[in-house]
Formats: sequence, C-alpha cells, structure tokens
Amino acid sequence: MKLEKVWLYTSLFLLLVLGFSLINLTLFLEIRRQKEEELYRMAKLHFQLHLMNKNYRGDEDFLIDPKNPEGYRLYYFEEDSEPLRRVSVGVREGLFMEDINRIFKRLLLVEFFVIFTLVLLYQAVVEGYVKRLSEKEEWVRRLLLALTHRLGNFLATQRVVLALLRKKYPQEENLIRLEKSLSRAQRDFSLFMNMVRERQEPEEEQRVDLLIRETLKYFEEELASKKVFTRLSEFYARMRKSDLEDVLYNLIGNAIRHSKSKLYIKLCPRKRMLVIRNDLVSKVEHGMGLGVELTKRTLEKYNYRLTIRLKSHYTAFVLFRR
Repeated sequence: MKLEKVWLYTSLFLLLVLGFSLINLTLFLEIRRQKEEELYRMAKLHFQLHLMNKNYRGDEDFLIDPKNPEGYRLYYFEEDSEPLRRVSVGVREGLFMEDINRIFKRLLLVEFFVIFTLVLLYQAVVEGYVKRLSEKEEWVRRLLLALTHRLGNFLATQRVVLALLRKKYPQEENLIRLEKSLSRAQRDFSLFMNMVRERQEPEEEQRVDLLIRETLKYFEEELASKKVFTRLSEFYARMRKSDLEDVLYNLIGNAIRHSKSKLYIKLCPRKRMLVIRNDLVSKVEHGMGLGVELTKRTLEKYNYRLTIRLKSHYTAFVLFRR
C-alpha cells in the first residue's frame, strides 16, 4: 500500500509539472512575441527621434548605428528623404530576457506553491479515503471471520453427530450420502475460510500429484458417468496444504461440473505446470466467477499464476514457478 501511494503521489506531481510546463511554454511564446513587437516599436521610436535630431544617438538600451554591434540586436530602418541610406538601431540583448526572466521567476514561485498545495490536499483526501476503505475492509474481514468461524463450528458439530450415527448405523446409505454432502460443503467453504483466517499453517513442500488423487475422491459420483485421463508424476510445490487443497478442489470441480463426458489432468514437472482440461458444455452461464477469482488470489500469494481459457474446452493452466 505504501508503494502504491508513493506511485500515486509521484504520478500526480509529474502530471501537474507537465501540465504547468505546457502552460508556461505557451505563455513564454506569447510573451516573447509581444516583447519582440514592443522592442521593435521602441526601436522605431528611437529612429524617429534620430530623424528629428541627427545628433540623437540613443541611450544605453537603444543605440543608433552602434560602431560595435556585438551584444546588440539590430533593427534597420530607411529614411524617407534618403531611401538608399539605412539606419540601424541596436537593442541591448539582455533587455529582451530581463523582463521575461522577472515574470517567469514570479510565475514559477507561484506555481511551486500551487503544486505543493495541490499535492498536500490530494494526499489528505487519499489518506482519508484509504483510511475509510481500510476500516470497511477490516470490518468486512472481521464479519467474514465470525461467520466462517461459526460455520466451521457448525460443520464440525455435524460431522461429530454423523460419526456417532455411523457407528450406530454403519450400513445406512442415507447417512453415507449425508456424510459425503457434508464433506463437499466443508470443501466448498474452505476457500472462503482460509482467505480470512488469521492464523495460517506454515508453508511446506506439498505433493501435488497425491493431493490431486485425493481431490478426485470428492467427485466420485459425478465422475461415475465420465472418463478421467490423468498423467501424474511426482511433483512438489511450496504452499500451505489447505491453500493447495482449495486450489485443486475448485479447479477440478469447475472442470467436472462444466464437462460433457471427459476430463484431462496433466502434471508437467519440467515446466512446473498443472493442466486441467475438459470437453466444455455448449453454454456456461455461471459458476466460473468468484471461485476462480479467489483461486487466482490464493496462487498470487505465492507468486504463482493461473490462466483460464474458455473456448471449445475449459483449460486451466497453473504455473508453479516464481
């Protein structure tokens, strides 16, 4: 956040400097044009004074027929009585820039205070907005933490109750289905729980191929009518186990739900890549949004990358390379 704010303030400062520089350039060109016209009129006025009094030789800024023209800008005028004779009026070079420099020194000083004030005001507004946004974000995170905590307690309680019932009725099919549904529900909510959980398990090297096989067991009923092609080699990725389980569950679950009859899962250890592909159904209207976005965020925590392609196939590429 600090780096983003520095970049934001720097961008605003550069934008203001660029904007005022363009304004200053326009002003400079206009003032220079007007100054040149004014100097020409003043030089012509001194020439006319010379015509009225031939002994008039000008002053230190405007000199009639200077013997040493170095340091002067020369303007030439013709006498009506003597068309072949030209009279030069030299204008001191420094005179041209003195007024412009004086004007722009004041202008730049004013602009500096304007830019400085605007940046301070912008910083105050941004800091206030970021503070309010952080407070709302923290409030939402606390709310989600409380909800997921209660939901986790509820699921854990139901699993205990189911375990007791299974002991009493080990062959009851409805209990077996209920237990599977509860496990699926716990896996569905796990991604949200891990996103807001305050305490996280340490990162370790995880066997991706083994966790893929475990994840496929959650979808045994859906896969009963579909063909699964897997090419899994021993492969490790450094992540928290819960995060990797969530990533695999969501990606494989999406691929299964939106497939016709086939699912392909391939691990490429040399490229450090996981590829999940299916024969996509003709139209996908929902189910690809929030889960995929949260999965991307989970992988980005480890500087890993997820790319989804939806054309004739649903293809997910997970790059376990930093």
